[in-house]
Amino acid sequence: MTAAMTAGLLTGCGGAGSASGSAASGGDDVTTLTWYMSINPVAADTEKVIAKLNEYTREKIGVEIDYKVIANPDYKEKMPNLINAGEYFDICFTSNWTTDYLQFTGKDAFMDITELLPQYAKETYDFIPQAVWDAVKVNGSIYGVPSYKEMGWQGGIVYNSDMAEAYGIDMSTVKTLEDYTKVLEVVAEKSKAEGKNVVGVSGLTNAWPMAAPYESLTGNPKLPAAAAVPEFGNFQDVASKTVFNQYASEEYMNYCQTVRGWNKAGYLGGDPVNYDSDIANRDNDFNNGALFSYFIQYAPGTSESMSASSGHGVGFVALMDPLFETRSAMGGLLAISSASEHPDKALEFINLLNTDEYVGTLIRHGIEGEHYTAVGDKQVDKTMGGTLTENGYDYTYGWQFGTPFNQKWDISYPDNIEQLFQEYNDSAVISSNNGFTFDAVPVETQVAALTNVISEYTPSLETGSVDPAEYIPKFLEAMQANGVDDLMKEVENQLTTFKSAK
Repeated sequence: MTAAMTAGLLTGCGGAGSASGSAASGGDDVTTLTWYMSINPVAADTEKVIAKLNEYTREKIGVEIDYKVIANPDYKEKMPNLINAGEYFDICFTSNWTTDYLQFTGKDAFMDITELLPQYAKETYDFIPQAVWDAVKVNGSIYGVPSYKEMGWQGGIVYNSDMAEAYGIDMSTVKTLEDYTKVLEVVAEKSKAEGKNVVGVSGLTNAWPMAAPYESLTGNPKLPAAAAVPEFGNFQDVASKTVFNQYASEEYMNYCQTVRGWNKAGYLGGDPVNYDSDIANRDNDFNNGALFSYFIQYAPGTSESMSASSGHGVGFVALMDPLFETRSAMGGLLAISSASEHPDKALEFINLLNTDEYVGTLIRHGIEGEHYTAVGDKQVDKTMGGTLTENGYDYTYGWQFGTPFNQKWDISYPDNIEQLFQEYNDSAVISSNNGFTFDAVPVETQVAALTNVISEYTPSLETGSVDPAEYIPKFLEAMQANGVDDLMKEVENQLTTFKSAK
């Protein structure tokens, strides 16, 4: 992609690169860093905020930012094209869901910063737990600075707590999906008695790993190749195996049978697969009381924040303790280009994003007095006069920029939000294979074929739309015919090599 084409596609803020695309000097003692960022939506006042940021960073570390921000849906396509075309940059956002961290590390697009981190980003290096650094290592080296927020993921159900109270439902009794069946029965009965037809639950297309948590050894929890996590007590019949197919387990059959019962009883939307995919409609129904609950990967403060925006109380039922595995740390990282002329300054800037409260608050909430009003020492209240894309700037959580622990929090979060994060992180179960990253290249044909098979069968199975006794055997046969054994063997071989090298 040419530089001219790139200029037409991107929003550039705060500086300009040289004609060749390399980083330019903003003055005798100022270095300009080109930063490609994925965020959605692109706020109207981005240029104004970056100008304010540059005022500060020029004085603080002798850096100004040439900020090129691309909305999330486009970034997934455009950033890889820019990297492959050799476009110059210093910093870019990468993850396991856009501009794939492992893929581009393997292509030598990102710089090995293992030795540079303690020198130029010592504060960040010291406060991010070692387990997180271990998770982002590739062949023993670090190629990106992860966003340190909640440790791992925790599955559960958010629900309308006002409705639960009105219907006399004690959600503290819910520990399993079987327990939740009784809740859905009450919601259906009580809402129909009021002349309503409240949907009991949605989000089932993402719920299976929450119902019976396992460690994903491929980095993609939908692909077969799992390891049991002893702390959860699941998969006892295969727990001794290094790798197993989670879809061939008793737990998967039980899950599908449970949600099949929910579907037949009318507790789900009329078309649960499409209902799950329409997030805007789901949120609207939840806010309006037409949907009682949905499955979610939870972060501390989510229910409180949702309560502030939904117009009713929101509660959360955890189905598992938080699980930290390799893929958990790859949800968002800032990587430095292997061609960067200023890796030292790039790391100094990333260090500010993670440790400087002014920078963290500015990049997330905008300019005080214009985009927000300070509330005490640790909170902000949005004051923008319109929508984010029209005349405002606010990324309430803003985890893509770095850790949220160096910023002021939006007032929709509880006062003790950082304590909640600490408790969450302290309770996380760290998988025994943390740090293992699977190289899919030797079996990429099988992975592609299995991905198609999974996409064909799991949506209907995991929403109770078909009889699992009939369709799971067909599903397993289709996987067998498309190389599941090859995938499992390759994962096991690589995992054995990884463990022997530790």
